[in-house]
Amino acid sequence: MSLKGPKISAGKVQIGTPDLSKLSLSQFAAAGVLTNPGISIFGASLQAGIVRAGVSIGPPGVIPGVALPASLEVTGVANIFGSLNVFAIQNSFGLKTAFGGNIKNGFSFKNSVDTKQAINIGNGPSVFNGKVVAHGTISTPLLKAGVVLGIISGTTGINKETASAIAAAKGFDIPHATKPGKRIRHVCVEGPEAAIYIRGRLKDSNVIELPEYWDGLVDYDSITVQLQPIGDRHYHLNVMEIDKDKIVVRDSDDKPIDCFYHVWVARWIDPRNHDEKLHVVYDGESPANYPGNPESFSIAGWDYDRREVQ
Repeated sequence: MSLKGPKISAGKVQIGTPDLSKLSLSQFAAAGVLTNPGISIFGASLQAGIVRAGVSIGPPGVIPGVALPASLEVTGVANIFGSLNVFAIQNSFGLKTAFGGNIKNGFSFKNSVDTKQAINIGNGPSVFNGKVVAHGTISTPLLKAGVVLGIISGTTGINKETASAIAAAKGFDIPHATKPGKRIRHVCVEGPEAAIYIRGRLKDSNVIELPEYWDGLVDYDSITVQLQPIGDRHYHLNVMEIDKDKIVVRDSDDKPIDCFYHVWVARWIDPRNHDEKLHVVYDGESPANYPGNPESFSIAGWDYDRREVQ
C-alpha cells in the first residue's frame, strides 16, 4: 500500500517492523517520534545508486527560489559512539577539546595561535617558515641550522654545516645613526689568534709610529704590514725596519711617500706566559672543557663567574 498527500500530520510515524523495546522508555511516550529499523534516505544522497549507510543524508532537491547550502544542521549536542570518518574539509568555529590521541597523516595548516599545555611528540619532520621563539630549554641529540646567533651548549651533536654557521655568527646589532626605523648588523672579525691592528695614512714621512702600550702585550715577531700607494704615481714601497717603536718604509725611487697602511700583530694569549698558545679546536661539550687557561678569555654568556650558558 502506498500513501501520498501534500501534507500528513501524525503524532508518531513508524516505518518497518515495530521496535517494541522502545515502548518501555518514558521519553518515547511523547509525540514526534520517527522510528525506522531499516534504511533512511534524505535528500539527494545516493551516488551512482549505491547506499553506503543506514542513514544517508545529501543535499536537498533543487527547489526554485530556495537556497539550502547545508545538508545537515544540528543545534545542540551530537554524540557519536564509534568511529567518525571525515572525507572532506572540516571547519571548526568554536572550541575543540580532545581527551584522547590525535593522529594526523596529512597536512595541518594553522593561521592562528597554537597553545599546548602537554607533551607534543612528533615522529616526522617539522617545517617552519617563520620565526620560532622558545622561552624554555630545547633538548635535541642533533641540531642542523643555516645560521645560529648566540650560544649553544649541552650534549647535542652538531654537524659540520652547523658548526660553520655558529662560528660565522658572532656579531652585534645597533640602531642606524641617521635613519630612524632602520638597524645595522655587523659580524666580528675572527681568526686563530688574538690580533690587534692600527691603520692610517703615511704622508711626507717614512716612519709608522707604533703604540707604546704594545710593549709587553704583543708578539712583535708576528707584525705584518700592508701599504697602499695614493695617487697615479708608480710606487715601489718597501718595509725596511721593524722594531718596538716604529716601522720604517722606503720608496725605491726616493719619491715622497703618500700611502695608506695597515699594521697587524698577534697579542700574547697570556702576557705573563708567552708559551701559552690558543687551542683553536679542542674536545669538549662546553667552554669549561677548554684545555688552556680559561682566565685568558672572556666568553660571552659563559664567564663572569656564572659558568653557565645564558
